[in-house]
Amino acid sequence: MAVNKLSVREFEAAKPKAKRYQLSDGGGLALWVYPNGKKVWLYRYRRPSDRKGDYLTIGAVGIKHARSARDECEAILREGFDPKQVKAAKKAGNASALTMQALFELWHAHLVFCNELTEKTIQQHAQRWRLHLYRALGAILAQDVTRAHLAQTLDAMRKSGIKEETRKALTTLNQMLDYGVTRHFVESNPARMLRPKDFSASSSKPKDRYLNIEELRMLWLALEESSSAEDNGASVKMSPVLVNAIKLLILTGARRVEVAGMKWQELNLRASKWLLPAARAKNGKAHTIYLSELAKEILETQRTLNLNQEYVFESQQKPELPINKDSLTKVIERLRGCYLSDKRRNEGLSGVLEHLAPFSVHDIRRSAATAWGDYLKTEPHVIERMLNHQPMNKLVAVYQRAAYVEEQKAAWLAWGEIVAHRIAKDPDNVTPIAAARKAAL
Repeated sequence: MAVNKLSVREFEAAKPKAKRYQLSDGGGLALWVYPNGKKVWLYRYRRPSDRKGDYLTIGAVGIKHARSARDECEAILREGFDPKQVKAAKKAGNASALTMQALFELWHAHLVFCNELTEKTIQQHAQRWRLHLYRALGAILAQDVTRAHLAQTLDAMRKSGIKEETRKALTTLNQMLDYGVTRHFVESNPARMLRPKDFSASSSKPKDRYLNIEELRMLWLALEESSSAEDNGASVKMSPVLVNAIKLLILTGARRVEVAGMKWQELNLRASKWLLPAARAKNGKAHTIYLSELAKEILETQRTLNLNQEYVFESQQKPELPINKDSLTKVIERLRGCYLSDKRRNEGLSGVLEHLAPFSVHDIRRSAATAWGDYLKTEPHVIERMLNHQPMNKLVAVYQRAAYVEEQKAAWLAWGEIVAHRIAKDPDNVTPIAAARKAAL
């Protein structure tokens, strides 16, 4: 029986040094202490087959666990077997009994550990598995899953009308099973034989809807009317906080989630800058947006609408938290009359912007970018920087590091002037919103 040389106190008190060192506990068991403070147990032994020295990593565990593992290895050696081979066989046996749910959990933990995807993307994979894939696939052994299993699950999703989620679910399954292949949990990835078009779930055509100057003018007027008028049926009552957030979307071309979560500490109004931190940017890259005079006026107005010291656009339902990005989507939908009942429509009532071609809150970002090119003649590569897009060409991304700061600043300030004088104010060539709405009825 091995002699235990280390006390619990000595194990716990072992401090890191400039170089790795070991402390023997006897019987082939040793504690390795690394410069970073990590403590790992190793068991050294001679293989029964050829009597050559070998070792087995027990891991970063407590002293009692390490000694128990050493005793188990000694028992295996007495029976004439190699502890490392026995451990490998046991692991292979566990892998063969791995369910799809267990495989997903291992893959999800891997994504979190590697930190190569955004937290949001990882959460979306988890939500997709939980809502659409787990019930049909979770209990199946990963090594037994077939194309038929996957196809039936994706067919059911597509029949329920969730085309985009069906396409993304196939991506989730592919990445998850690829992970299983590289870790030898499964022999092959049956999802690789499936394509989105097999389920009529190919990517939709890129959206091209944008609002021209006249339409943006009507939207601006609708926002102002909705934040001040009574809900008398001809107009829609909106929170001034949400209205100001939409106006910032028009002025900056930023994403709705970026505006919704805007913090006062990100703003330098004296320098006319909004410094979007990397943690809040979609591509993980910090971004500077220059603020026009009108944008700064709106932000100053926000100071009088809430007392929140952190968020610019505070939620009325959940004080001390920012507005939800989906609230901005609902603003546009309400202005378009998406929530009007049949009764109200029969009474001759309509959404303020119901006469316009359908558009979404994301189309506002496209509208700003289009206007920068059409009205300001801003170069496409500058617009891409203003949108904080990553270059599609990897070589360009690596070698082209120019930020075009002055060009971006000039474009944002010039766009602010256009919004101030042609959108926020009523130029002669724009049809008043009331007349446009009356003509559409």
